[in-house]
Amino acid sequence: MADTGKNNKTVLVSPLNWGLGHATRIIPLIKILMQNNYKVILAGEGKSGELLKAEFPGIPYVEIKSFNIKYSENKYLIFKIITQIPKIILGIYKEHKQLKKTVKKFNINIVISDNRYGLYSNNVYSVFITHQIFIQLPQRLKIFKKIITRIHLKRIKKFNICLIPDYLGETNLSGKLSHPPPDKNFKYIGILSDLKLPGQKNISYKYDIIFIISGPEPQRTIFENIILNQIKNYEGKILIVSGKPDTGFKLYDKKITRINHLSRRKMSEAIIQSKNIVSRAGYTTVMDLIKLKRKAVLIPVPGQTEQEYLADYLKDKKLFVFCEQNKFNLKKALSSVKKLNPDYEIFKNTQQDNFINIIKSIL
Repeated sequence: MADTGKNNKTVLVSPLNWGLGHATRIIPLIKILMQNNYKVILAGEGKSGELLKAEFPGIPYVEIKSFNIKYSENKYLIFKIITQIPKIILGIYKEHKQLKKTVKKFNINIVISDNRYGLYSNNVYSVFITHQIFIQLPQRLKIFKKIITRIHLKRIKKFNICLIPDYLGETNLSGKLSHPPPDKNFKYIGILSDLKLPGQKNISYKYDIIFIISGPEPQRTIFENIILNQIKNYEGKILIVSGKPDTGFKLYDKKITRINHLSRRKMSEAIIQSKNIVSRAGYTTVMDLIKLKRKAVLIPVPGQTEQEYLADYLKDKKLFVFCEQNKFNLKKALSSVKKLNPDYEIFKNTQQDNFINIIKSIL
């Protein structure tokens, strides 16, 4: 419920610029803060920053740069990232240094960081948002799991509190990525999605398939090219959302519409109006699909162990179909989706904390 009283507290909100998922999932939190009369300052960079500016054109925006990761063209993403650890550490240091100036300039009261490890302050309350407390490692690196977890938790605990966009207990979406909670400063706030279920029960489908493409390059383009190759002889109407918010759109022909980006409202409409859904296994997309009660084919970014675990975990829960990118066969995948009958009622009585109550208790 919105607070109609006056509020002079300022909250800085900033997502990681890794695909669009981190920016997308904090949109409902920004809306809740605004509804409760907090002054919001947005901080970001790159495509995720462009997305936030487009969604909230009237909110002040500050560019805080971080690190630019180079991604692998094959499944060995984790090894590519390991070689860039010095760059990541330097990026975290730089963003932390820049935050100090920003906090002072805008008189910030709370900092909310979605997976940006350097955006904490010793002078104001700092909130960290993540669905991945326990990093999943490839088999060859499992021996380092304990030390990686210890380092990761130490990093998170530089913040005053960690908010997890999931449910507490066995009925959850992230599995061992964020369960069990390490201590009382880790709070579960439920799934984050501002998409809305349609009022009417009988939906007329505009598209036979929607492909939701997201994630970092070069894998975004590789995935898109695989899709374009597989739909050449497909008869139904297709919508491709390419996940590039800073560019326009192209109309291929009467059957295939290719759009680089959709606003949250239009994305909701597109998903609802599509008979079949094929998407990356990003956690934000998963939350949106659960909110809209839609089954889908999930295709993880190769080598992104978090997405690979997530897709496999949700497949076992019989909520989605899981396909590896290099084995993706559209016809077989759509056939598997038809056999799914997810039970969305299991999420009705889940345990979670209220985000705005947590923020109010801080201030």
